[in-house]
Amino acid sequence: MQKLTLSGMAMWSVWQPDRAMFFNSFFLERAGGNIVVDPLALSDEQTAFLRERGGVAWIVITNRDHERRARELATAFSAKIATGEKEAKLLSGPADRQLKTGDTLADDLEVIELEGGKTPGEIALHLKGAKAAIVGDALWGDPAGSLRLPPDEKLIDPKKAVLSLRQIWALRLDVLLVGDGACLFGNADAIIGACLQARADVYVNRINVDELYPTERFSEGGGRYEGLYEEIGNLIGARVLGYQITTLPPGKRFCPLHIEDMDEEMFIIWEGEAVIRTLRGEYTCRKGDIISFPVGDIGAHQVINKSDKPCRVFMLGAEDPKGVCYYPDSKKVLVSSRGRLIIRTEPALDYYDGET
Repeated sequence: MQKLTLSGMAMWSVWQPDRAMFFNSFFLERAGGNIVVDPLALSDEQTAFLRERGGVAWIVITNRDHERRARELATAFSAKIATGEKEAKLLSGPADRQLKTGDTLADDLEVIELEGGKTPGEIALHLKGAKAAIVGDALWGDPAGSLRLPPDEKLIDPKKAVLSLRQIWALRLDVLLVGDGACLFGNADAIIGACLQARADVYVNRINVDELYPTERFSEGGGRYEGLYEEIGNLIGARVLGYQITTLPPGKRFCPLHIEDMDEEMFIIWEGEAVIRTLRGEYTCRKGDIISFPVGDIGAHQVINKSDKPCRVFMLGAEDPKGVCYYPDSKKVLVSSRGRLIIRTEPALDYYDGET
């Protein structure tokens, strides 16, 4: 059993001479019950490793071809089996849980359904916060240090498979653990992008608004800030500009009033009506309006839906990790968007305050 740098994780592998690659299985030690993904046969030493860490509560099968030794392992550890909704009926036996996109198996483990692959219901697992994911057959780590899809003749719909994998690309991963081939322990985002963009038959850098995934619902600030994000930029390879569509229900708002010091933004009212609150006043904008928010005080803004119908807003902005954001209502400063370091501007401190 090989321990990984990812917290509470290990893997074991078996060489497949006919495919000239390793097959891999993964162990996740979690407080709510340990999880094994796509289990291969275990040696006595590997079995002891699992028992020493509390055994196995759940076995995840990413696709029917990776059922492998799941039934034996379930019997040995009295573990339950989980798989994708569309995959459950294709297994050799029953599944205790059928998974769909957005389901979680642990606080940090979220399910993503894929389409068009070798089987109709393959799933991937996103390790939220770790910039890592696990795939079964959707991508092969072959040759080592690169990725490729299984041969087209093995796929239900090759084009759909490529487009569906944009969900994995959008995660901007550092690490990708694969069931077949060599795992990626760095630079996974660029390598996934290179694999998908190498396809001449599919233009992965294009997407229609009717193909977007409802990626995140938010409700914060006692319900005053509420809506639905639909990610666009990350799905189609944008890494300097960020763009998304946000839907606000009636009476809700997006983000407190804020001022960017480096990141210029541009919004388009896609559907409905929105009020743009600025330091100069409030302005009602209708469908088709394009609004610029330059850096500095002149671009201060907050979006509010004061109508009785939902509104959708296309939002585009630069993504500079060194940018600083100021919130005039609360006198807060967001110093680091990635580290979420927030400080207050008042009371103002002397340069030598607190120094001896």
